[in-house]
Amino acid sequence: MRKLAAVFVLGAVLLSAAAVYADEIQFTVVNVEYEGTKIWLPATLVVHKGDKVKIKLINNVKADPNQHGYKIAAFNVETVVTRGEPNNVEFTADKAGIFPITCQLHPAHIGGELVVLEK
Repeated sequence: MRKLAAVFVLGAVLLSAAAVYADEIQFTVVNVEYEGTKIWLPATLVVHKGDKVKIKLINNVKADPNQHGYKIAAFNVETVVTRGEPNNVEFTADKAGIFPITCQLHPAHIGGELVVLEK
């Protein structure tokens, strides 16, 4: 009976750990210029609440300026990406909702959105 109880407790602990474990989601996002407008593609990123998010940022815009920002204020993500020097950001999507992605250096550029779904 003790063995059965120990197996049951161990199984419950493992199931709990699996339920809490968050997925790691990776994106590569590239800054491009299309018809004179600089944009990050893909513009919309979709993850689940609790996911660990890793984003590789590449600035591929050939025209000036040679730096562009990438900001997701709701998750304290803010970085500058220089042309030819990829950058990485990481965060945990700990709240659900739709959050704007902007360029803090050039507010007129088109941003995107991070969509965090409930699991």
